[in-house]
Amino acid sequence: MAGGRLLPSTSGSRQPSMAGLDGGGAPPAACDPNNLPAAIVLVFPVMVVALLCWRAARTRRNKDECRRLAQRVALLRDLRQLMAPAPPLAKAAAVSAEVRAVLAGQVDAWVKEAESVVLGCTSSRWPCRFVRCDRHGEQLSVVRMNLDEAYDRILPVVAQIDTAHRLHHLLQLQVIVQDGHKSATTTASCPPPA
Repeated sequence: MAGGRLLPSTSGSRQPSMAGLDGGGAPPAACDPNNLPAAIVLVFPVMVVALLCWRAARTRRNKDECRRLAQRVALLRDLRQLMAPAPPLAKAAAVSAEVRAVLAGQVDAWVKEAESVVLGCTSSRWPCRFVRCDRHGEQLSVVRMNLDEAYDRILPVVAQIDTAHRLHHLLQLQVIVQDGHKSATTTASCPPPA
């Protein structure tokens, strides 16, 4: 054959030799079927210990993540309470109140979900957290993404709505003051009827 040397045989056909592959003609010791159970006996406990260490570290990370998320959830809950709908003064304010109500509903849903996940992660005992560390990690990841969404996108929109509402209110006050000032100057410039 092309890779190995061919040895003559007694039957007259030529068979490939293993001598050209590893230099000694004998197969490697790792493929020996008699050594396979010994390798499994040595590797299996190491793999189990490594898996247990990984799960313990993941459980610890989940607990730390849960503490950080609990603080963010509390802050978002407090901010949500400040998002009370403003009384509509005009059609634009009514539309902003509707948008604000929709955004507040989304924030409420995220806060409830986050509180339930945080409560589930903190109220369970260590063995339960250890067994469920993968599921808790995935839940915490989803909650973190939702909170990031709320902080990055929804709260700035609510702040812009509040700013627009306040500017609109100030503009109305300025118009009222200017109208009152004009009526006071027109009555002062006109002599009283005699």
